[in-house]
Amino acid sequence: MAHGNFLWVRLLILASSALSARCAEKEDPDLPPCYVPIAGSPTRGPNDAWVTIVEFGDFECSFCGKAESTITQVDSERPGIIRWVWKELPLRAIHPRAVPDATAAECAYSQGLFWEMHDLLFANQAAQSDSDLVAYAQQIGADMPAWQACLSSDVPKQRIAADETDASNARVSGTPTFFVNSVAVVGAAPVDELLSTIDAAQQSAKASGVSAADYYSLHEGQGCL
Repeated sequence: MAHGNFLWVRLLILASSALSARCAEKEDPDLPPCYVPIAGSPTRGPNDAWVTIVEFGDFECSFCGKAESTITQVDSERPGIIRWVWKELPLRAIHPRAVPDATAAECAYSQGLFWEMHDLLFANQAAQSDSDLVAYAQQIGADMPAWQACLSSDVPKQRIAADETDASNARVSGTPTFFVNSVAVVGAAPVDELLSTIDAAQQSAKASGVSAADYYSLHEGQGCL
């Protein structure tokens, strides 16, 4: 009887996850401020940036793919002030290739090639089979025996699980979700909206009296407010 109850609870959890998981174009944020922990996550941009943007993303999510052009434009219009951080949030209930994609990217990260794999996955969202992932790893110059051994190891599983825990703590259930320093932007927001949020975050950070190099790390311990 106890085993039957456990199965029912597990089914309810899975059903709840399927209903809440979403790949969104744009939604009004209903999330509290959150300084998401970033240690061990892939980053690009200056470490002493005034603004740290953490993205919870899914490589199979079309709106995450759409957001990539926005990110490129934002970087060109606000050069040198943003550090981008990636967090895996594969929407398992609706995207069957999300976990293999995330695993491939995390194994590329183990070789210092995360962003190269990230960019290829988003440039080729219609081609994400196992053989495609192998081809992308070869294309970015990965050590193939090491990359393939990593795929079945605990390393990517642990990293993905840690990111999913961060998402849960921040009450994130959909992708893409961005935290601009601590302010949530949910969905593939228009460029102007994201720039406005970035400008406000930068102004607030500069007014704090803390150096750019120390700003995020000093606030990171606050977690989600």
